[in-house]
Amino acid sequence: MNVPLSSLNYFQEFTMNQYATERRLTWLYGLLALFLTVSVVCLAIPYNHWRTTLDTCPSIALENNNCGCILFGVSTSQYFNGGHSSSCYYAIIAPLPIIVYAIVMTLFHMYRVCINNVGRYEDEKSATVEEIEGESIVATSRARITHHNDAVIYCWIPTSCIAAIFCIYNLVHAGIITAGFMRTCTQYRGYIARELRATGDHVSVIHFRLTCQAIFDFMDYLQKDAPNSRRGDFINTGVSLQLALVMSWSAVLLWVLVAGYTAKRAFKERDVLTCCGN
Repeated sequence: MNVPLSSLNYFQEFTMNQYATERRLTWLYGLLALFLTVSVVCLAIPYNHWRTTLDTCPSIALENNNCGCILFGVSTSQYFNGGHSSSCYYAIIAPLPIIVYAIVMTLFHMYRVCINNVGRYEDEKSATVEEIEGESIVATSRARITHHNDAVIYCWIPTSCIAAIFCIYNLVHAGIITAGFMRTCTQYRGYIARELRATGDHVSVIHFRLTCQAIFDFMDYLQKDAPNSRRGDFINTGVSLQLALVMSWSAVLLWVLVAGYTAKRAFKERDVLTCCGN
């Protein structure tokens, strides 16, 4: 029975060795750091731009109602108020620990793959040809160095667990900023209809046909400054917020891939003592 070389090569590619896994993790962690950084910047810019203008909540004695957040805005009878500033603080600060972790892991795997080559501890190229009953059989073996020579195999289970936790953490963050974005968009539709004194079909167009990008375009040019405040130059609030959403949800997808790759390696090393136990 002849074993086609193409089938063996496909099997080798499917069962990625550690070197290939770490090379992919280098790209994934790098993209994670980039996407989350872009998300933070794209949230910080509109928050800083609107925080004074939207901070129009009525002050209550002994309580400082800070409502300058572009997320979770509320239309009132007099002004359009922003959401509580804690929402924007969370949206901007929450990804920072993940960014730091992603940068560290990017540098770690990049060093191993590009400089040290320690990750190449499985040799997929060793092949032998045996002849049995007149038939040639090509057998490919994967030589592995002892686990004492590459300590990273001890930590696949912890890194896969951390990736799963950060995936959930990032999912919650993306869900919150999406909810805040949609709340502001919906509330500002009613504010526009009231300010423009729209009636009939005009109201229907504002509520059911205009996209959130168009609604935030109205906000950029029609929203009046709060008393004694100036918001400076115009920005494209809709694009900035939507880019933050896209980057945040893309990061969730990347965390799923990271968790999958590391869990696969953890399963292959299940017979090795890890820092989580046997």
